[in-house]
Amino acid sequence: MKKPLLFRSWWLGGALAVAWLAVPTRGWGQDWEEKIKRGFANMAGGVVEIPGCVSDMNRKHGALKGYTLGFFKGVAMVPVRTLVGVYELLTFYVPMPSNYEPVLTPPTAFNYWDED
Repeated sequence: MKKPLLFRSWWLGGALAVAWLAVPTRGWGQDWEEKIKRGFANMAGGVVEIPGCVSDMNRKHGALKGYTLGFFKGVAMVPVRTLVGVYELLTFYVPMPSNYEPVLTPPTAFNYWDED
């Protein structure tokens, strides 16, 4: 049975909204709009911490540490990144920490691949 068009459009609109909010445009911006985007990106994309940590450790310490320690660090950071995302999403209107600065570095797991 085919779903009604309205139901399908809600899913499409919701998916587009999630994609728009999850894209960390600047990541380091200090205003409430960036904090809510950063919070949503961290909450929804916490699992991206695994390949991000592997990539970061590979770049800094080589393949052996990258694929072993980086993997375990990423697994350990998934709940941390997700909970920080929930915190930032729920407190987006409060300028804490000072002036809406990110709690973690990098501000989202997607920022591991930014150019230095």
